[in-house]
Amino acid sequence: MINLSGVKAFLLGGFFLLGSVLTIVFLPPNTEFSHDIFDLEILEQRKASEVIKDLEADQAIHNQVTFRIAAWILGYYEQVTAPGLYQLKERWNNWQLIGHLKSTPPTSVAVVIVPYQMRRNTIKNLCANLDIKYTALRDLLHDPHYLKSWGPFNKESIYCLLFADTLLIHKDSRAKEVADRLFRNYLDYWSPPKLERAASLGLTPQEVGILASIVYAETKIGEEMPVIAGLYLNRLQQDMRLQADPTVVYAAGRPLNRVLKAHKRIRSDYNTYRVEGLPPGPVFTPTQEALEAVLNAGDHDYLYFCARHDFSGYHHFSRTLDEHQKAAKQYQRELNKRKIGFRGP
Repeated sequence: MINLSGVKAFLLGGFFLLGSVLTIVFLPPNTEFSHDIFDLEILEQRKASEVIKDLEADQAIHNQVTFRIAAWILGYYEQVTAPGLYQLKERWNNWQLIGHLKSTPPTSVAVVIVPYQMRRNTIKNLCANLDIKYTALRDLLHDPHYLKSWGPFNKESIYCLLFADTLLIHKDSRAKEVADRLFRNYLDYWSPPKLERAASLGLTPQEVGILASIVYAETKIGEEMPVIAGLYLNRLQQDMRLQADPTVVYAAGRPLNRVLKAHKRIRSDYNTYRVEGLPPGPVFTPTQEALEAVLNAGDHDYLYFCARHDFSGYHHFSRTLDEHQKAAKQYQRELNKRKIGFRGP
């Protein structure tokens, strides 16, 4: 005869074991990020296996084994993941995480942060693409209580959040959601190796961004960016004023065909002909190439530079003031010859 009590014990044991496995696989929190939300951008339809590998590479998953088991049980491996912005939350369990990845994300807009724009125009461009008010985002980015929640930012250094990039942002995002997205993108850029490199140069991430904005305003030639970055670092280390023309242009508040002596006397915290050290915020929106140029600044002893008189876009670099003045006079003569700007006092 069949031992019913044995069968019952076997089934109960099996159910208990199955319940334990499912509890271990699905219920414990299994996401860990440096902030509350992890922005997973999927630009085109992708296989689930590829998305899983990306999440593991980003170290977004705490227990990869249980995550893969859960993905298999829930049939995620057989699916494709639709393009869009998936915002994963801290301490989600595998059930929540995989359910979110299997869903259709809200409509997203690819917003291009354009380099070499006055920073207010960069913000206006963001808002125009997302149909939110410029003043709403600007006022939030200037709100000290909001900034305090993210770190030591003020209404000038906050513009270090902006560097050339393309971000997916939900179409119906409000100003705070957009600002939060910019902060998370900024923090994601500043990985531990980049933070260590900045510290080795004696710079904070914000100071790197400010210097990168000057470097990018000076040149668009990639091979020259690290040289110019190293030159400005040499000046900072020797307690010399940067005397960077892009900071004068920013202080003037309008484009200048030629920086004159009168412009260099403008009273502004941004005019590095008058003030020591870096300005309080970036003067333009830099590219990531310019940021990398500062982090990998050239090791040399140049202290001066000016544009070459052939208008090739390249610069003449000098170690001494005498050598620099000779090159500068040659360039100024060519400016006069081409009637660019006018002779200053």
